[in-house]
Amino acid sequence: MNIGENIVIARKNLNLTQADLADKMNVSYQAVSSWERDENLPDTINLIALASVLKVTIDWLVYNRA
Repeated sequence: MNIGENIVIARKNLNLTQADLADKMNVSYQAVSSWERDENLPDTINLIALASVLKVTIDWLVYNRA
């Protein structure tokens, strides 16, 4: 698994759309989409916020191999 796949898993576990997550993160849904497709990585601030919004740890986002 990679960060993008982990974001998708965590987002779907919370029944959030990309637009819902983008709204909670104050970013565009295109940003969320690009993270999920591993075209771009979230910066450190957004990675911290992602973990909080998705109710997972940063370690899980980065290292989960489930």
